[in-house]
Amino acid sequence: MATVLNYSLFREKIESISSERTEKIVSSREFDQFQLVDVRQPREYAKGHLPGARSIPLGELAKRSSELDENKYIIMYCRSGVRSKTACQIVTRLGLDKVLNMEGGITSYQGEQVEGDVEAGLEFFMDADFDSAYEMAFTMEAGLKNFYLVLADEAETAEERQTLTKLAQLEDGHMTRLRIRFGEVYFDPDLTVAEGGIDVEEMIVYFGAQLQSREKILQLAMKLEAQAFDLYSRLALKHRGEDTESFYQTMAADEHKHLIQVSKELDNLL
Repeated sequence: MATVLNYSLFREKIESISSERTEKIVSSREFDQFQLVDVRQPREYAKGHLPGARSIPLGELAKRSSELDENKYIIMYCRSGVRSKTACQIVTRLGLDKVLNMEGGITSYQGEQVEGDVEAGLEFFMDADFDSAYEMAFTMEAGLKNFYLVLADEAETAEERQTLTKLAQLEDGHMTRLRIRFGEVYFDPDLTVAEGGIDVEEMIVYFGAQLQSREKILQLAMKLEAQAFDLYSRLALKHRGEDTESFYQTMAADEHKHLIQVSKELDNLL
């Protein structure tokens, strides 16, 4: 039996958004009004995706449409913009009208990207040694603070030292807000996991020698904050409907604020 193609699907006009505009949205307070959806395959998503983007492959979109937020503008993207345009057409036909296709796909996106599949970094939150999600989150904040302080001790210039110390203070401020919100918590100082589920000791070995300017330091900080924002966003999705969902959503929002702050610091420097 011959396959009948629905050619009207290809003729429908879909609204677009530039990758430059999307980049500004990701690093601004506007982000709360948008939902990012990556319609590529899981392996493509794992190699690099926009911070906070939800992975819904094109082939699964129709059956997972309940994961789309009809109260937000939905930005669909893929590698070059072809699959995401089709994705926009599919969800538009399902009744969603605030749908945008990111022109040029992720290949044209110049902003910060994060790596890892949907489960990446989540193993740290499943560790039986932790009594609560809050305890693990607090440990990660402390880990990143210590990472910045170690690098500050090794910094060659006063400007680099000042920038790293300021970044450590940013994490200290976040830890203080966590204490106020949830109370004191014990954390193991021997653990070396930092935000985003990244090992601190590995970070020092890998990044330490590369941070030879304030610009590079801030670029790394943006990467780490974006990774943390992405991790907490995925955790909120994984624990949908559970008691910890709101905690992870709050953490994701806080990390996004950090991302905005660091982004402004970098803009002022450039």
